[in-house]
Amino acid sequence: MRIQKNLKTLQKLGVLTLLLIACVSVESTARAAIFDEVLWDAKVGFNARTYPIGAQIVGTGGWNARLWGDDHTWKYGYVRAALNLATSAVVNRVGGELQFFPISIFGISAGYDWGIRNYTAKYLDCGMFECNGRLDRKFLKINAVMAYSGVVFSFLARYENLRAPVAHKPFFDEVTLLTGRSSGENTLTLNPALLYTLSNTGEESWRVGATSLYSRAIDSGGYTHLYGPIVSYNHDVWAVIAGAGLNRSPVVHSGYAAFMVLSYTFEPSLAVSEMALRFRN
Repeated sequence: MRIQKNLKTLQKLGVLTLLLIACVSVESTARAAIFDEVLWDAKVGFNARTYPIGAQIVGTGGWNARLWGDDHTWKYGYVRAALNLATSAVVNRVGGELQFFPISIFGISAGYDWGIRNYTAKYLDCGMFECNGRLDRKFLKINAVMAYSGVVFSFLARYENLRAPVAHKPFFDEVTLLTGRSSGENTLTLNPALLYTLSNTGEESWRVGATSLYSRAIDSGGYTHLYGPIVSYNHDVWAVIAGAGLNRSPVVHSGYAAFMVLSYTFEPSLAVSEMALRFRN
């Protein structure tokens, strides 16, 4: 009887050992699969607008890991951790961001930016608003993109908490062109864009369409809205988006503005918009 009990005990231990080995093996395989897909990315860019006039150099570098799927298609998911920089000499920002895309065409990101401003805007009464000093932003954003038969639709929603720690009066944010309470301001930015592909040879593409950039100060009620036509051009590692439209704002007087976003990709990320570039290289 004792021998039979010992045999049953050994059988149970054997089954548990096999299960443990199987679990470790699966976990090791999954970890290896993920880290085999680890990629570094790097990109620099130049953003400019004519009204209110402004320009900045931006840069981002990140770490990407594929979570599942085949990234030769859009059916995959990934995570990305990134460091973001922006400077116009008088306005400087640095921040971190974590992106989670359960599927390549839809993702959620969270991050924190820390900025210092040393510029008195001529288009704003900086005696009434704090235009300089430190401005911190915590943000949560959603990105989505869809494409069908040459038509591309993208959507970005960004919720931010802005805070100027040393401000004793309402502050001005040069990014959203909104003003906020000295104790802090919550903002929401919505940016849909619709583009039609005129030509796409793999290394070069032309698209035309329209976009809308709407930002609202949730607590104090201010808003800005820029909308109009845009043109997108991609050539190998270069990309440029240019457009023009009416910029409406009760703080910065409404007026027409042209804008441009130019970027150069050193190493592409796992973002679906950069996958063709990754495989071409």
